[in-house]
Amino acid sequence: MRKMIIGLFILLLFTALFAQTNDVVFQEVDIKDVLTQLGTMFNATIIYPNTISGNVNVILYNVSLETALKVILSPFNFSYSKVEDIFVVFSEDSLSYYVPHVYEPKNRSASSIVKVLDTLPIYAVGDNVIVYCPDSLWPEYLKRLQEIDTEMKNMVVSYVVYYVKNTDATKYNLKPEKLIDLFPVLEKAKFVLNTNGFFVGNNVKINIQGEISITIETASSKLKFNFQKGIDSAKYEVPFSNGVYKNILNGSFGKFVVLIKIGELKSKIEEKVSDVNYVPTKTIGLKYFSTNNFEIYLSDERIGAFILKDESYFVGAKLKLVDYFNVGAMVELTNATNLIITAEDSYYFEPFFIELRSSFPVDLSNLDGIDGQYLSENLKFGLGIGMIHKINYDLSFSGKISVDNDLQISGEIGIKYSIYDLKLYIDSLLTFGIVVEMHW
Repeated sequence: MRKMIIGLFILLLFTALFAQTNDVVFQEVDIKDVLTQLGTMFNATIIYPNTISGNVNVILYNVSLETALKVILSPFNFSYSKVEDIFVVFSEDSLSYYVPHVYEPKNRSASSIVKVLDTLPIYAVGDNVIVYCPDSLWPEYLKRLQEIDTEMKNMVVSYVVYYVKNTDATKYNLKPEKLIDLFPVLEKAKFVLNTNGFFVGNNVKINIQGEISITIETASSKLKFNFQKGIDSAKYEVPFSNGVYKNILNGSFGKFVVLIKIGELKSKIEEKVSDVNYVPTKTIGLKYFSTNNFEIYLSDERIGAFILKDESYFVGAKLKLVDYFNVGAMVELTNATNLIITAEDSYYFEPFFIELRSSFPVDLSNLDGIDGQYLSENLKFGLGIGMIHKINYDLSFSGKISVDNDLQISGEIGIKYSIYDLKLYIDSLLTFGIVVEMHW
């Protein structure tokens, strides 16, 4: 305990010795001059808006810069934020510039919308999207949120553009590489001019009038931006593809600092399938073979139905009993007494899997003829061994080799992307096939 007290005392002593403090005395001095002199006195950069005005009367002894700023700024209803070694002074009233607005998505989750717009003051709160913006901008933001909130796939572009005069950058010794990190705080001080927004679509031609005028258009798979502030301007091109693009553009009298994010908003069904917790429950598919045989099938998580052509036409159904174990039956359309009973099961040992399948025909007009010898002569079974290699949640590759009791060998390779599945088939009789599936 004694050691802890001594250690704490030493820490406080070092803090007192090395923390920079000064006596601060001003009598009827303009607040702008006070802030400039404080910066010199404490060897710090203090940035303040031109809107601050008035005289300072204060006497403070042995205080830190933080304490001096709190005392001096309080009567003016101003405060400050510190970013590294830079102090940014701003009006408390300026924070009311951003007003929260609520949007309730109709087709999308709030999180998926916010994910592609995270360069802006937009947040997901429960099922709602909260947008912080001036009341004057909300109607335009609402319109564009409704454009995003569809079931279709879209490219979404969000942007933030700042402008700072060269004279101000020089005055406050603002390094270009620090500008992007500082601007969220500088904007509170109304020290920089900010324009932000977002839009949807591929063929874009937009003209935005604001503190900074912006024209945007697409050309040859690129997005072309033209920024205008008074008589100053700059141009910027970025690929029209997913990514975050940052740059500091030199105008004639100042710098345009640009942050652009381009994100792909998947279709509603792709968004669900991409969710790691989402398991598709429905499948529609087509198998087609070079022998002109085919199968069309539709299933959900419990039951499925299919039409099959294999020498003759069959219609059938399958029922999942437990896990991956299915039983089914199909009847020949031209002879309803011919029935085929099927059973299938699968076992997964990621990334490998094993499939077992069996079937046997039943002549409903001669049920008495079904005995042990009949089953041994007509029972068909097969074994498949395969592997699935997942690249990510959307993309995977698969391969499988199968053999049946007639020693016919077949192979299958496949690719699955999002909700789509494509497989190619070949067997030892050189029968080729293709399988196309969609899951949701």
